[in-house]
Amino acid sequence: MSTLMTETKTTMTDFKTNAHRTYRDLIREPSRSVSIYIEKESAWKHYMNKPGCDPSVERTYFDRKDYRWKYPENTFESHKAVGIAVRHYVFGEGRERAVRRVREINSAGCFVGAPLVGKETLFQEDLDPGDVRNFHKNFFKLQQLAQKYALLFNSKLSSLPGATNKVPKIHFLECWVMMFTNEKNERDAILVEKMLDFKSYTKWNTNAGYVKGSPTSTATQMLEIGDGLCFSIEDVPQAYSHFTYLASGRNFLVCDLQGVLNTKSSPPVFELTDPAIHYKKLTKRIDFGRTDRGEAGIQDFLLSHKCSPLCRMICREWLHDPIENEVVQCRDIRKAPVGGTRDEPQKKHKRVRFA
Repeated sequence: MSTLMTETKTTMTDFKTNAHRTYRDLIREPSRSVSIYIEKESAWKHYMNKPGCDPSVERTYFDRKDYRWKYPENTFESHKAVGIAVRHYVFGEGRERAVRRVREINSAGCFVGAPLVGKETLFQEDLDPGDVRNFHKNFFKLQQLAQKYALLFNSKLSSLPGATNKVPKIHFLECWVMMFTNEKNERDAILVEKMLDFKSYTKWNTNAGYVKGSPTSTATQMLEIGDGLCFSIEDVPQAYSHFTYLASGRNFLVCDLQGVLNTKSSPPVFELTDPAIHYKKLTKRIDFGRTDRGEAGIQDFLLSHKCSPLCRMICREWLHDPIENEVVQCRDIRKAPVGGTRDEPQKKHKRVRFA
């Protein structure tokens, strides 16, 4: 659905449960070209903590490892903030969630800190008045798992022969839930994270099998590792998706990689959000959300993905021999072992050192 319905509620069918789901009445931002917002506009709803009163605004996040909600010591990103302003209009939507602008505000109601976005469900059935945090739990689990494998991938990148700090790393944004008391005197919650530059926002692959090919333009930045082995900078997120499938023992694959490439940091970083995870055994569970297409999603990616030189290097275990400094040994992990267990060593191949 490309637009949000405000007058007539429509329904869609969940492909996992075959249940009908009803879209909420949400109003789209009149213009996405607005670059300056005024704190006093009526479109901003302010929620503030007042001295001497119980906090109206609270911050929490779900810890996948400890499997419980946690409340950090600092409620706001900015030390000047005492509340949040939530935009009445939404400016974007995905398959499951709508996106609003969010800002932190000081005691005078003025914006402080960096622009943020807030995400909430598109559907009536996801609203849980008993615990307003519940809808957001699976997104924490998904994003934290994707970040766990991003750290493994980044470590792998750094260990490649001849790798430099020009090779971008993968990072998934930190997110948290802001709970507040709304105009109806009811508790509400919205998942908040850093706002990315929508002008540079890119989808490198999707959960439906689409893979963004490397542009043929000469302006495309090419990187080189070791002895003349070149690849496009956009090959990095594709290699990450393939890596997650292998590193998870072929149990799942992280895709739907979207965000921006931050070239101001050193090394550059792909700042990503809203990933999808296809789990091999598709069931009615929603641990990875409704974007999880199971084995079909994995196969769609593998059929459309073409390994780049970087991807082929990432798919090998490099072993630096402390004695034979002129040789790097590698073990190809792309192919499943024939017979025995997956942990059994395969035949090692010698390769000339790249750097």
